[in-house]
Amino acid sequence: MTEHCSKWLDDPHLSFLIADNLVNAVGDPDVQKIRRHVMDVMDLVDYCNAKTEVIRAGGCAEGFRIRGTDVDIMYVDKLIKVVAETPKNVKMYVAVVRLVLSPDDPPGYVKLAVLTPSAPLQQIQESTKRVSGNYFLSSELYVRWHQRLNPTGVLHGPCVLDRTMHGDYDRAFCLEYKDWPACANEWIERKRQHGWPSQKLVRKIKNIGCHLMAIGSKKLHGDFSSEDLGNSTWIGDPLQWRMSFSVGEKHLVYSFNNTQFLTYGIFKLLNQEVFSQDQIVKDCICSYFLKTAIFWTIEETPSEYWKPERLIFCVDICFRRLIEWTKNGFCPNYFIRQNNMFMGKVQEWQLDYISSKLYKLHSEGWRCLLQCHSLVYLKEKLQNARRLITPNSYPISNPEEDFKVLKSSRRDEDTVYGEANIDAALVSEIIAKTQASPSVAVLELELKNSLTRETQRNLETLDLDILRLRRFHTLYQLALIYLNISLKKNTTRSRYAYIRKAFCYLHLVRFSDISKGNLTLATAYYCIGRFDSALDYIKEYDEKLGEDRGCIHSPICEGVVWFDQQYPHSFCGQGLSIMEKVSSAASYDFAVYQSMPLIPMEIALEVVMMKTTGSILTIPPELYSGFLKVLCYTNMGNLEMVGIVSVILNDILQRTTKGKQYLAYIMLGVAFVKLGNYEEALRCYCLAHIHKRKLAVSSQNSDRPEWHTRTSVLFYIAQMLRSLIPV
Repeated sequence: MTEHCSKWLDDPHLSFLIADNLVNAVGDPDVQKIRRHVMDVMDLVDYCNAKTEVIRAGGCAEGFRIRGTDVDIMYVDKLIKVVAETPKNVKMYVAVVRLVLSPDDPPGYVKLAVLTPSAPLQQIQESTKRVSGNYFLSSELYVRWHQRLNPTGVLHGPCVLDRTMHGDYDRAFCLEYKDWPACANEWIERKRQHGWPSQKLVRKIKNIGCHLMAIGSKKLHGDFSSEDLGNSTWIGDPLQWRMSFSVGEKHLVYSFNNTQFLTYGIFKLLNQEVFSQDQIVKDCICSYFLKTAIFWTIEETPSEYWKPERLIFCVDICFRRLIEWTKNGFCPNYFIRQNNMFMGKVQEWQLDYISSKLYKLHSEGWRCLLQCHSLVYLKEKLQNARRLITPNSYPISNPEEDFKVLKSSRRDEDTVYGEANIDAALVSEIIAKTQASPSVAVLELELKNSLTRETQRNLETLDLDILRLRRFHTLYQLALIYLNISLKKNTTRSRYAYIRKAFCYLHLVRFSDISKGNLTLATAYYCIGRFDSALDYIKEYDEKLGEDRGCIHSPICEGVVWFDQQYPHSFCGQGLSIMEKVSSAASYDFAVYQSMPLIPMEIALEVVMMKTTGSILTIPPELYSGFLKVLCYTNMGNLEMVGIVSVILNDILQRTTKGKQYLAYIMLGVAFVKLGNYEEALRCYCLAHIHKRKLAVSSQNSDRPEWHTRTSVLFYIAQMLRSLIPV
């Protein structure tokens, strides 16, 4: 392995300091574990299908939420059976392909002979290629067939890349091979001196088998006599399929201890924020190579190395392995040792260049980590500390020990706050996949799958709570859709059938949190003229809020889930289930979807101004509660209460975040209109216009281009109000 650099200090204090400053960028390992668990439980619901199994992979599935983290989704074709030997009765299956191992194919790659070329599957008919009288399933044609089903998708290796408003998704189309491939037997039989992975985990991964990705090995083609080495290109074999152990790799990452997980996170940061600054390194070094280096290093080193106080040392030994691989030109696949993963991706001249770049970076020692933008605050604190150090300062006089001036806090973290962080992450993950324009069919299928999984599987309490909380969220969206459908029905009977169903679902949703169910029911009752009932549900929310036990605040689709200071002491460390906590403390923003709006007409203009059907307007629940009371009391003729609530609304405005102040001013303006105070209403509308314009300019929000002009809709409203003011 590469020679050790003395600048990589094996210092406990430094390791804890780096770990402290990685929490925001990489995430707390304990929090990441609950995120992974929630995703795995929800996958049971989302991806029940006789034709296709969907498996989340990549950094997001491993629990990372680093900006730019890859979101990989594997679509496994369950209609095509993969076998090693021709079955006696092929007709038992819809489609069968057989593994063909050839000495001409590199380790880890196979061809697939089609045993049922006349199978009634379009993907078989359009992807089968006849070669020398034999039928083979072409990986190239197979992925192109899937790409044609999604014309906006872009071919990206074995994947179709989807670019959406929520990020990029790599959709990989593959087949499942349920047996363990013979070429990977060495991994099963490998002598492991340090006990990782455990024999139990090895057996589990073996039973999973592997998947076949629709991409072949690549060979270099080009003009090798030319001095311009960049002219040569990699050409893939259209008939080969690559063996993938993505599911097994997920289980390996799940088995990481906190230090191993943080080490992996550091290399992801280095790859995204440092390696990517050099185009050659960016094109050649991928996160999969880094993960592989960590797998090999953990397996071949004592478990005593992987402790929190030795984090810097662990990063060092992994870094040195990576440099050694680039120097030797060999990156061994973790499951198939003979598979050199540099082949087909990195040329020899590129390896020389990358090796020198990585060596130079590594020679800077642990301070090379400070080149990561995510550690910029630590870098600034170290620079400030260094200025205070002089040759005569005590106890630290060496500027290279500047890190000893700074304090670390992770070792002393309060357990109740740790539990609260996990609760917040769980709530965040459950609502993370909220769709702005869901279909009834998708939501009803999710509801059906959720109930099926709950009855068929022997689930633990936490898993049941996750399923139920997600189910409440599904019911909420279905209720909004049903209410929207009811408006379009011609007959009174069908209209009320949908309304009854919607109200039934909303009454169930009330028990999953303190705000969403109650305020949505209150809005629905207000819209149909039942103001007393609306006030009853607003009162329920206010009473919960008035208990002052703290809340988990969830902004649905924007911002970060957070909790009040009182929450950890009120709900954590008491053995409460997550369902008990969330039902008593989760406070969601009131969400208005343009595709299924449920909102009072007095602020419906905000929904009309949304540019796309995928837009969602979110309103802080305390603010919306006060506004809804103003409307109810106005319609009941109780202007005295409107005046009292208006004062409360003004108080709420003072503690409303900048991003939502324009809404607070709009609502306060409406209250003043109801009171006949047009001067104050005009002032509020003008302030709302100013705040919204500032917000649009600062965020460059393309969804609200009208706010970049002086002729915004709210400006016109202000002008109309001016005409109402008595002269």
